[in-house]
Amino acid sequence: MSETGPRLRTLRLLARREERFLSIIERALQMLRDEKNLPEAECDLNRRFYFQLLNASRELFPADPVAPVSECNNQPDPDDQTRAAREQKRPDFQWLYLDKYEPDPKRSSRQFTLECKRLGAPHRADWVLNVNYVTNGICRFRDPAWAYGQRFSRGAMVGYWQSMELEEILNEVNDEASRNALPEIAPAGATIPNGYRAEHIFDRAFSASPFCLHHIWIDLRVTGRS
Repeated sequence: MSETGPRLRTLRLLARREERFLSIIERALQMLRDEKNLPEAECDLNRRFYFQLLNASRELFPADPVAPVSECNNQPDPDDQTRAAREQKRPDFQWLYLDKYEPDPKRSSRQFTLECKRLGAPHRADWVLNVNYVTNGICRFRDPAWAYGQRFSRGAMVGYWQSMELEEILNEVNDEASRNALPEIAPAGATIPNGYRAEHIFDRAFSASPFCLHHIWIDLRVTGRS
């Protein structure tokens, strides 16, 4: 049966928003790559990236008032009777907006969630970057205690590609995904300049499921660092 009425309008709104957010992310990553003396640490890269997200938003969609927010807690869910553990978790970035077609105001808040992680050779034995991308990145979209993007059927991850070759990183990420009962990530869409695009779909024990996670990696191996 085809979707009609408010549900169809909501799906169209979500699709437009998703396309817009992904365009902003890709443009912001290219801007970040062009910066001089990029830092190495994730938190410092995220701070630089935040300002480029604002730049890209203004450049691509100057009339759109919806802006990304940095390290904002997951928002309350109307189905939770008390404060849930997930409300204390903070994705790296979120876009928060209202679905004007949702008849229930309590359920009208939408969030598109973006998590960022470094990729490449490990610098410490106890913190392997490509493993961490899965266990402390992808898994946070599936683990109920984190539940990133709980009411949104799609989200995204950025990979700050700092060393190693693409095939090596893909093998390590997909090996760890398999160990965590997740499908491998696979190429998706057109190749982006100086980067890599992929996605995969997996089930979750909460809404919305199944969930599609986009992966956008930017090659920072040839840029300057402080």
